[in-house]
Amino acid sequence: MTLIQELIKHFVLGIVSVLICSIAMAEINQTKDFIKAIEEVRKEYPEESVESKIPSSFIATVAATETGNFQFNGAPTAKNANNFFGMHATGNQQSLTTTGGAKLRSFDDSKGSIRAFMQLIANDERYKDAISAIDRGPEEMFKGMSVYAENPNYTNLLGNVYKNRIQPIFQTENFLMPKRKPIVEQMDSLK
Repeated sequence: MTLIQELIKHFVLGIVSVLICSIAMAEINQTKDFIKAIEEVRKEYPEESVESKIPSSFIATVAATETGNFQFNGAPTAKNANNFFGMHATGNQQSLTTTGGAKLRSFDDSKGSIRAFMQLIANDERYKDAISAIDRGPEEMFKGMSVYAENPNYTNLLGNVYKNRIQPIFQTENFLMPKRKPIVEQMDSLK
């Protein structure tokens, strides 16, 4: 009888493990899809533009932080508005009103939200410190984002999301798809 109970326990643990892995993979896939959208939007800008230089990992980190890892839990208006960055509407910008009365910018799709965020960061004087840190990487750029949110711990939160959620995806992608060395370097290594 105890053998059957042990088998049942291991079977149930196996099923739970599969479910947890499936959920984690779905979250990773959502993040990868969003990163793909970021890359597509970045290609719309000239190579020398500030927008094209903003690292995808920086943009993905802010979006993951603002949406609760792309789940939008407790934020149905932001989800319906395709607003991945919590941006409020000003003037006559397209918007949806939250139950709390805030007017969130509304976008046709995630790419519209990404464009608006990139333009905000590139052109708004409040984010000059983030832009000046582009060449030093996302973690340095986060330090210039303290004005973006009401949370006084926002820059640390961005750093944690980056280290625990976004950076591993970029590292995995780079590991799975290594950049090819020029043929001359490949030949030199054979000598």
